[in-house]
Amino acid sequence: MGLLVSQVLVVFLLLSGMGVAGVNKYGLAATGVTGVLTIPISGWLLWRDERKRNFSQKTGFSRSLRIGEVVWMLLLGISACQLVNMMLAVLQFTRLFPGYGELSEQIFTDQKLFWMLLWAGIVAPAAEELIFRGLIFRRLLDYLPVGWAIGISAFLFGIYHGNVLQFIYAGLLGACFAYCYYRLGSLWAPVLLHMGANCWSVILTQLASATGASVGLGYVMLVAMGVEVVVVVFSIINFIRNREGM
Repeated sequence: MGLLVSQVLVVFLLLSGMGVAGVNKYGLAATGVTGVLTIPISGWLLWRDERKRNFSQKTGFSRSLRIGEVVWMLLLGISACQLVNMMLAVLQFTRLFPGYGELSEQIFTDQKLFWMLLWAGIVAPAAEELIFRGLIFRRLLDYLPVGWAIGISAFLFGIYHGNVLQFIYAGLLGACFAYCYYRLGSLWAPVLLHMGANCWSVILTQLASATGASVGLGYVMLVAMGVEVVVVVFSIINFIRNREGM
C-alpha cells in the first residue's frame, strides 16, 4: 500500500512540474494516506483471522480497557519513547547513524502540528498495530512461546522502519507493545502505547525546534523524566504483582 501511494505521489509531482524534490513536502501526507487505506484492509484481515480461528473467545485478546488503563498506556508509551531515545543518545547511536535525523527533519519541516499529530501520531500507529501486533504477533502466539513471538514481531517491526537507528528504537518499543498487549489482553493497549510514543516524539521535536536548548525546555524535560520514572516503576510493579496473567 505504501509503495502504491508513493508511486501515485511521484506521478503527481512529475505531472505538476514540482519534480521528485517535492516528495519530502508531501511525505507526511503520503504516510497518512497509506495508513488510512491500510486500516480497513488489515482490520478486515484481522476480523477474518479471528472468525476462522475463534481467537478472541479462545484467548480473551479483544477486551476493552478501563479508563485508568487507557491513561496508563498513553503515559507508558510516552515514557518508553523518552527512555529509549535517551538510551540511544547516551550510547552515541544518534551520532553513529545521523541519517534518520536528517530525513526526519526534511519530512517534518514546515508541517503543521495538527497534521503531524494526526498522521504520525494517530493514523500510522493504528495501522501499524493492526498489522504487527493484531496480525503478526497474534498469529505467532499460535505456534511459538510468548518470548519468541514478542522477539520475532519486534524484529520485524524494526526491520520495517528501514534504517539502523529506527530498527533499534522501533524494535525495543515493539517488544514493549507486544508484551503489554499480551498482559492486558487488548489490542487497544499497543495502539495507545504507540500513539503516546509517536505524539510525544512529534511534540518534543517541535518544542526543540521552537525553543532550542533553552532553560525552559530543560525544565520541561526534567519534569517529564520524573513522571516517566514513576510510570515505568509503577508498570514494573504492577506487572510483577499480576504475574498470574502470564
